[in-house]
Amino acid sequence: MNILFVTQYDLANPDSGGPVFKVRYLSNYLANLGHNVKVVTVDNGKDKINDLKEWRDGLDNRVSTIRLKTLWRYRAVTLNPSILSVAQRQVPLADIIHIFGFYDLLSPFVVGFARTHNIPYILEPIGMFAPIVRSLLKKKIYHGLLGRRLVSGAELIVATSAQEKKELVSSGLESQRIVIRRNGIDLSEFSNLPERGQMRSRFGIKPDERILLYLSRLSPKKNPEMLIRAFANLDLPKTKLVLAGPNESGYLEKLQSIRSELGLESDVVFVGPLFGNEKISALVDADIFVLPSTNENFGNVIAESVAAGTPVVITNKCGIAPYIKDRVGLVVSTEQHELQQAIITLLSDASLYKKFELACSDVAKEFSWDQPAASMEKLYKKVLTSNLV
Repeated sequence: MNILFVTQYDLANPDSGGPVFKVRYLSNYLANLGHNVKVVTVDNGKDKINDLKEWRDGLDNRVSTIRLKTLWRYRAVTLNPSILSVAQRQVPLADIIHIFGFYDLLSPFVVGFARTHNIPYILEPIGMFAPIVRSLLKKKIYHGLLGRRLVSGAELIVATSAQEKKELVSSGLESQRIVIRRNGIDLSEFSNLPERGQMRSRFGIKPDERILLYLSRLSPKKNPEMLIRAFANLDLPKTKLVLAGPNESGYLEKLQSIRSELGLESDVVFVGPLFGNEKISALVDADIFVLPSTNENFGNVIAESVAAGTPVVITNKCGIAPYIKDRVGLVVSTEQHELQQAIITLLSDASLYKKFELACSDVAKEFSWDQPAASMEKLYKKVLTSNLV
């Protein structure tokens, strides 16, 4: 099959988080299954490129990425005039199109050409469909002008968890049009874990100090503010709270202000974004990984913590929660007192902690990309077959 991926997230910019790695891994795993994948994405506005830049990756160069020049950006939304010529050339060559994300100005043009050439497409909103957190009026306007048409023409809607499917249905989408396909992680990255202590050494954390690790975008919906306040209430000796991740829209400054307000300058450490081996070293060095999100359609970094052998505390608003609960970690509501109690429980109950730690390697195997990639291949074939009838 010739598969066209479309996403507003710059694949060369890991600061954009989970969607970048999802598209990267899924495209490469589909290439391993023998398909040709073309990815249309955008630049982050920092590189000097002409109208577009193309490079190849994956098995036998079966993955080709077209990166469009960005003329204007508002948060994640970009203006990329070259999408018109690219869509005009690439859409007729595709057997099927897979759109990742929502609230962008790429997909409407691609979908327009797809309708003209009768090319079916699948939409994967990656947790964006329901307007939440900010810019609610703008998002509602997008739904009215572009979003409804984008959704109505899709053959299928992909949700990454039962939680996300429930949210989509509650937003008015038909349940029978929604399929669940979980995310995955590249387990090969965790086959040879770094020695414990590398992150501690880099950031001056002593070997006898415990680490609570938050590793994700510094975003209000991921709730790091509540985590800092919970940490302040716990009064844990010889324990550091490490927050790692890109700063989203200046939110870091607010978190730093809260840290000062609570007198936690020496115990709450902001280390910036961590990727690759640095990220894995952080997960290995942590005693507990904590993600108190108020909305997380899946939560890849939680699976990565499990693959690194580190038990977790997460909220029931994380789509991955059913895989985690009472197997390799504790799942709580978004109430601060529950988060505090879960952290205390894991730090004080050595037998429970050991049980979770020992189970990590087996549970991590459930997060391989092999099954999701095979599932997508079957879905593509099903769509193409139904369109031939």
